[in-house]
Amino acid sequence: MTATTPQNPSAKKVYFVSLGCPKNQVDTEIMLGVVRQQGHQLVDTAEEADTLVVNTCGFIEEAKQESVETILELAQAKAAGQGKRLVVAGCLSQRYPDELAKEMPEVDNFLGSADMLGLAQVLSGGAQRMGVTPLSRRAYLYDHNTPRQVSGRTHSAYVKIAEGCDRPCAFCIIPKLRGPQRSRSIASIAAEAEALVASGARELCLIAQDLTTYGSDLDDRPDLERLLDRLCQVPELRWIRLHYAFPTTVTDGLIRQIASEPKIATYIDVPLQHIDSEVLKRMRRGYTEKVVRGMVERLRAQSKYIYLRTTMLVGHPGESEAAFQRLYDFIEEGHVDHLGVFPWSREDGTPSALLPGRVDPELAEERRLALMELQEELRLARQEALIGEEIEVLVEGVSDESEFLLDGRHEGQAPGIDGKVILTDGSAEPGSFVRARVTQAEAVDLVASLEL
Repeated sequence: MTATTPQNPSAKKVYFVSLGCPKNQVDTEIMLGVVRQQGHQLVDTAEEADTLVVNTCGFIEEAKQESVETILELAQAKAAGQGKRLVVAGCLSQRYPDELAKEMPEVDNFLGSADMLGLAQVLSGGAQRMGVTPLSRRAYLYDHNTPRQVSGRTHSAYVKIAEGCDRPCAFCIIPKLRGPQRSRSIASIAAEAEALVASGARELCLIAQDLTTYGSDLDDRPDLERLLDRLCQVPELRWIRLHYAFPTTVTDGLIRQIASEPKIATYIDVPLQHIDSEVLKRMRRGYTEKVVRGMVERLRAQSKYIYLRTTMLVGHPGESEAAFQRLYDFIEEGHVDHLGVFPWSREDGTPSALLPGRVDPELAEERRLALMELQEELRLARQEALIGEEIEVLVEGVSDESEFLLDGRHEGQAPGIDGKVILTDGSAEPGSFVRARVTQAEAVDLVASLEL
């Protein structure tokens, strides 16, 4: 995090580590806003800080392990100094508050997944050790008035339009970590969007655990299409990107909006999880292979190409060899542009944890690798087909490859997960949009020249 100047004589020096998903990133940015609002100082290393904060993830086993390892690393940094405090926030605290408090005496304060504003009391020295609030229908939800400091480049920002989830998916712990769905009002989201754009944002990535049921819990029942209509009225906003739609609620109207509205990126992130109907039933997803294929057909029926990102879950209890082959065949058909694959993780408190028909973890990993290798072949062919094409690119800044190159992304690439466009033969400011011609292609990244 970039250091800031303290504004009060008792200012704390605060160091952050943020783990997990973009929703967690927004939560971290709210805590950064709390630090700024209280006049404290953000620092870039744990050594120079007197307060260490880690915002944890507790979604799957791998994420939990990363969170625990990070806590222990910061505990070592705390022990190496004097008077340092260690604060653990987020989903891991929400999920295991008592266990963590008992097993990690070196942690001074715990905050849950809805307790970002509680950091103010921690920094003032008046907080109890355990600050994890039980989740309920009235659990905290940030709005446009909440302090927030966007981290990283300001030309692209996430906007969380809802919190929590009401889906009964058998493998997922999110409702117990985040609570029931709570949507923000269109007015609040629009106000935040306008403020972010006024601060330099040109791309807004809308996120929620269940984006396409946005507004269903509010009295006036707004929906995603109405929200998008309003956000498209924000001047200077160029791209609106959609993350975490649910297959059964991707409507024809939404697909038409994505295809026809210039400000909505031709991109949608829909976690499908599987294609086999029996596995989907065991997952309690509420749809079948026919529904998935119908949604894909409606996307592909548009005259303007819509990039599809999805995630698949392999090794779920009951996933037979035939079920996996069905999934493999679906990916081989080439419907998916960006793919993430995760092996099933047994999570206490989920229905899947009690199901028979467990898949050996090594076999699940083999299936994951098989899908990713297949997708890499398909993606390389798709990328190579772009050579010679002229594309629009959002410039991110100087490239990691060389100071003489620029990094950017085209409309079908979300920040941090879908690869990048490496720009040659010219210069441009971060946050600007340029035209470039694709000259080289790899499975992940493209190379394009600014000399058209």
